[in-house]
Amino acid sequence: MIITRDGAYKVLCNLRTPTLNGNEQVGTGMFVSRGDDFLIITASHVARFISAASSIMICDSVGAPVQILLASLVAGNAWKHHPVADISVIQLKVDQGNQLLQNRFFPYDHIDLKSFAPSRDVELTALGFPLGLGAVGKFSPLSFRTYAASSLITLPRADTQTPSDFFCLENPSIGGYSGGPVFDLGYMVVGLMTQEKEKTICHGFMHGTLCDETGGKLALVTPSCYLNGWL
Repeated sequence: MIITRDGAYKVLCNLRTPTLNGNEQVGTGMFVSRGDDFLIITASHVARFISAASSIMICDSVGAPVQILLASLVAGNAWKHHPVADISVIQLKVDQGNQLLQNRFFPYDHIDLKSFAPSRDVELTALGFPLGLGAVGKFSPLSFRTYAASSLITLPRADTQTPSDFFCLENPSIGGYSGGPVFDLGYMVVGLMTQEKEKTICHGFMHGTLCDETGGKLALVTPSCYLNGWL
């Protein structure tokens, strides 16, 4: 299975939680199938704000955004939060009659479970809804191409200060990308040639941005290997 940048919207959702001041907490989730289980994976610092009033935004068959109350899909299941990494999952109840959720789930066996960062020579694509953009009006998740800038390094999480492994991207992230997947899409266009691999691979989920007083910024990605033996 290879996902193109134009087709990646199918496996993504925008998570939106109303706040008391009338604004919304926003983040990105990915639909994943593992056997008979259907899941949403996102960052824990996104999932911990989710309430009974939270919704997901997806698109219909003609590309228009559709808002669905998350509680209507999960049948009372609670989020499962990783004890170390910034990853949370929730199980969905997917009915055969729910056409909006058909053919949206990324295969679990396409997720990289090895305890290594992707090669710095591999082009990566981060996808999500920065600042909530791309989920209202016209449904169009934003993407950017980048490369890994490090191997796995241990840093304190921005939300809990718990030490966790990350790999850096050459580009910074923006609020709203949190929880979004970082893919090796499995193809690269070089001139007039398209180089293809066997499948799209998810290497991790966006955590946030590492920055200092000089203005330098790098995105931090939670490696997907944390799912191995936990999910």
